[in-house]
Amino acid sequence: MTKSEENAPLYDVFICHASEDKEAIVRGLADLLRQKHIEVWYDEFSLQIGDSIRRAIDKGLSRSRFGIVVLSEAFFQKEWPQYELDGLLVKETIGREKVILPVWHGVDYGYVANFSPSLAGRLAANTAIGLTGVADQLWRVINPQSSPLVSARDYLISLGVTPPVITDKHWLYVVEASNNMLPFGAAPDESSIWGRWSFPLPSKSDEPAAWGERLAWSYMQMQWVEDAEQTPITPLTHYLEVQEFIHRNPGLFETCQEIPSLLVEWAPQLTIPGFEGDLRETIESAYQASCKKQQELATRNSVSGTALTIDGTTPKCDEDFALRHPTFGGYDSVHIASAYFHGGMFGPTVSPYEEADHLFWLLSESSNWLPEATREILLDGIVSRSRWLWGSIEFDSGGEWRHCGALLDAVHDLIAGNSGDIMQF
Repeated sequence: MTKSEENAPLYDVFICHASEDKEAIVRGLADLLRQKHIEVWYDEFSLQIGDSIRRAIDKGLSRSRFGIVVLSEAFFQKEWPQYELDGLLVKETIGREKVILPVWHGVDYGYVANFSPSLAGRLAANTAIGLTGVADQLWRVINPQSSPLVSARDYLISLGVTPPVITDKHWLYVVEASNNMLPFGAAPDESSIWGRWSFPLPSKSDEPAAWGERLAWSYMQMQWVEDAEQTPITPLTHYLEVQEFIHRNPGLFETCQEIPSLLVEWAPQLTIPGFEGDLRETIESAYQASCKKQQELATRNSVSGTALTIDGTTPKCDEDFALRHPTFGGYDSVHIASAYFHGGMFGPTVSPYEEADHLFWLLSESSNWLPEATREILLDGIVSRSRWLWGSIEFDSGGEWRHCGALLDAVHDLIAGNSGDIMQF
């Protein structure tokens, strides 16, 4: 750890106090503040006879955003020069916003003014109103509504997420990520694009609470995207693992419920009947709405989507839900496979793999969890699509697959029953 990292603020507040006040006041106050999700550090600031208050508070403020100073008879009986605290107050006024928060315990204005007139003139909380009242007053200062980061932190905590303290540099990445674009269509810079398993964030706003909510969802989405990349979670992933992934990432299940159109892009396997898990109602509702929309188009004799079907009629549902329909929505297998592995034309890139990888996966035992009819139509779609896009097999200079035509010809013959053993290829 570097010296700058060692001295970086890590807490919301420290409590500077006389050791005699720890049991009666400080421990209870610290507990109440922690219940309000305020990071408190106070054990290092229990002053003993002869301690320098200025050095103690200087050290505390270097590790915290605010410093609570419990002023009591025991505090003022410590052997310290009056100019130390007065000097610190001047330093605070010149260099920073208000960071020292006085709490009076068993003392009054005259008593405090006898030691430090400048400190006596400051608005202070008084333990005479009870520790709960003191904690409430301090919370309103420490946790201002003008701080989007504090709002973001508290929003995450309300969802059961434990974020870093708001002075942690990770929040800089969160703020930066909150301005990222969704991975749809063309984008000039990949560093400014969310990865797979990202969803629209709440709208931008200068209002602190709304801004904080956007940052909170940015924080959670960073976790989803990272998890999806590392695991990875793709259309090739077993549906039970996809369900587990959704549930282990806070906020993701609720987002999937709210935006099913993107859910079925990222996880098309969940549209297969029986694979939905706790999202069955969400997916079924979106599927029924899709069927209804397509039925209305057919009633109006619309030609929308007719080029994608086997018989040239209006599709029975959107492509994203083809695997849920008894007849696959009437779509040609090419379009079903394309939607499964590649998403919509202007949608996100849902799979990190090449087409040849998709083909080998479907031919392997790793895809055995798919229903046989689903597996066959995806396989037929990949072969037909690739033979249409590509030609005979070629390699690039690095030895990678560039065209798979000859292999796909052999697979096509196998599917059609013209070959008994694909290994003959």
